[in-house]
Amino acid sequence: MSKKIVVVGPGNIAHAIVSRWLQVADADISVLARSKTYLTKGWHSDEQQVVTFDRDIVANADLIMLAVKPKDMLTTLAQLKSRISSTSIVLSVAAGITIGQIRHLLSEPGIVRTMPNICSEIGTSVTGISFDNVATEDRSWIMSLINLLGHVVEMPEHLLNPMTALYGSGPAYVYVFLKAIIRAGEDLGIPPEHARELAAHLVLGASQKALIDNDKSLDQLVGQVVSPGGTTEAMLRVLDQLGWQDIMHQALKAAGEQAAQLGQVPSRL
Repeated sequence: MSKKIVVVGPGNIAHAIVSRWLQVADADISVLARSKTYLTKGWHSDEQQVVTFDRDIVANADLIMLAVKPKDMLTTLAQLKSRISSTSIVLSVAAGITIGQIRHLLSEPGIVRTMPNICSEIGTSVTGISFDNVATEDRSWIMSLINLLGHVVEMPEHLLNPMTALYGSGPAYVYVFLKAIIRAGEDLGIPPEHARELAAHLVLGASQKALIDNDKSLDQLVGQVVSPGGTTEAMLRVLDQLGWQDIMHQALKAAGEQAAQLGQVPSRL
């Protein structure tokens, strides 16, 4: 018999995860929504079939995934508390909300905290995960589910906020970088219909090489591209003059601080 999964909240990350699971997971999946705003989030007609407004759907679920906004997380959990079985496992993808905050409201169920990114939709997310009071068999099942979303690493919970900032938000950093490459390409005469395709394959290829040649430092990989007096050297000189590494460091630091601030909501309701 397929296990029962209920996803609470139909936002972007929920859609990415549900879309993937509906394709490859052996499970009975439902999505609990409060309104029809999910219709603006890209849910296709077949995906909409699993959406419900009935809160009783969480009763006796094997896994309840909480995918609401961090500011709504504990209120939503308090509203569902009476319907959640002690044998259910609660999995949170709410940035900044700690296992301890959830545990204040749920004393018995196993709790999992994780933060996949939107690349879950195509099985290429980077995900950190932490468990609390989850049996070995259930832990293996949940890891198999999250592995369907991409690359997963079990981490101490205190590292999940920085992982959220770096890897949960990470696709946006890459897309901003791609926009810059595409714009530069178009300025230099590359046809728009090719500029995006070429830029995306560039990032994909460079990333794959970084994974395959992991015995080499990134500086060594840079050195393989740079020729004295060449185009790469000219580019890197400008980036260094503009202090781009400091800019990225400050941006990532701000994201990490924001992840921690998202969890600063009352633990007791």
